[in-house]
Amino acid sequence: MRRTARSLTPLFLGTMLLLPGCAADPFGAPPRVKTHGYRARVTLRIDGAEKASFDIAVRGDLRRKGPKDGPALVLDLAARRAFRLDPAAKTVRDVPFQEAVGELPGGIPLAAGFDEKAEAARRKLSVYHREGDEVFAGHVCALWRFDDDPAVPGSPTTTYWVAADLDGLVMRLDRGIPGADGREQKSTVGLTDVRIGADPRLFAEPEGWARSGL
Repeated sequence: MRRTARSLTPLFLGTMLLLPGCAADPFGAPPRVKTHGYRARVTLRIDGAEKASFDIAVRGDLRRKGPKDGPALVLDLAARRAFRLDPAAKTVRDVPFQEAVGELPGGIPLAAGFDEKAEAARRKLSVYHREGDEVFAGHVCALWRFDDDPAVPGSPTTTYWVAADLDGLVMRLDRGIPGADGREQKSTVGLTDVRIGADPRLFAEPEGWARSGL
């Protein structure tokens, strides 16, 4: 017996709702970094040598440093609160906020929406440079370079790699500092394996876990 288009529609919708990763509304707008956050791998390098690498999750003012199912540091920047999660012991421990902030990758803005004009104003600069476009971790990025002091030859520089397709997320930050010998020391913070969407539960205290204060 042939099924009519009308009879197939409910079946099609039901199947879509059961597919892994599908939202309640399969035809809704796709998730965006700006509103749904993201997860990524952060890698810190100095002169090309890897110094540290870890998972991070970001959603609005919330930050998580650590894997999805492992020990992690969670911060709420708006509330100025931080705590550590230990899945093995099922404990939550408060930590000083400033101490926790110091463990986040330095220099690179983790929120989306980088604005070169606002960055220039923050630095009190009227001169900065668009260095062109480059691909990093699969995303086309606009490169914006800021000299600490444009009037000084050989001034330290900071270059932001900004991905338009990720709502202006800075994928990479390069910091160049000329040395006394004329060689430039270059440090880099890069985001790779960026996945749009960070579950709010990543930033919450698991129910039933024991907790302790500072």
